[in-house]
Amino acid sequence: MSQIALITGGGNGIGRAVAHRMAAAGMTVMIADYDHAAAQQVRQEIIDSGGNAEALSIDVTVAREVKAIVTDIARRFGRIDVLANIAGGSFYTKHIEDFTWAEWKQVIDTNLKGTFLMCREVAPIMQKQKSGRILNTASNYGVTGSALRAPYSAAKAGIIAFTKTLALELAPDGIRVNTVAPGPTDTPRVMEKETPEARRQRWSSSIPLGRTGKPEDLAELYYFLTTPESAAITGQLFHCNGGLL
Repeated sequence: MSQIALITGGGNGIGRAVAHRMAAAGMTVMIADYDHAAAQQVRQEIIDSGGNAEALSIDVTVAREVKAIVTDIARRFGRIDVLANIAGGSFYTKHIEDFTWAEWKQVIDTNLKGTFLMCREVAPIMQKQKSGRILNTASNYGVTGSALRAPYSAAKAGIIAFTKTLALELAPDGIRVNTVAPGPTDTPRVMEKETPEARRQRWSSSIPLGRTGKPEDLAELYYFLTTPESAAITGQLFHCNGGLL
């Protein structure tokens, strides 16, 4: 039986690339996204490529939805081997005095609370299996901070510390927990707002490798952290930003 990989935010951008990479490796991919149409599209792409995938609609900030989906996957497949928490976003760029509490909470909930809820439901399943890999998603801004992105930076810093704690907690059960921190990445959402040339000019001087990342660059890193070759790695933060940080 193939491994079961549950990917939040799998309908777009980095999550889509990760879903494709894990499906290409023979995993059965559960594509969970708030945008169900996007999840369905990725599912169809994977199936057309000969892989196995399902599309699931989820709001990762709603505990009952998270519990229902995880419980259903465990019931049907008997296991969850990989959890990749990729759902998130910064949503706003504004000065701290201009943030409303609702906006702050939306950013914290989507990134940090969503990651917590998913891990809380999946961890007992992996503990019972005595195996599993959890991949959380931060950002270089979770380390450096970012002016005008206070809640996003705070949430991503929280995910880094949460991952280290969870790695220590779950290590006795053979579960590995790591964080991937994407740098500037050419996702469709980003590229809608900026031309490739403008993006190159904006970042080439500060990124030593001279280019922004591609979703596929990130997908290889997420995938590596699920493989036997990474069996001794847990509690770590992996940057993928061309040397920016």
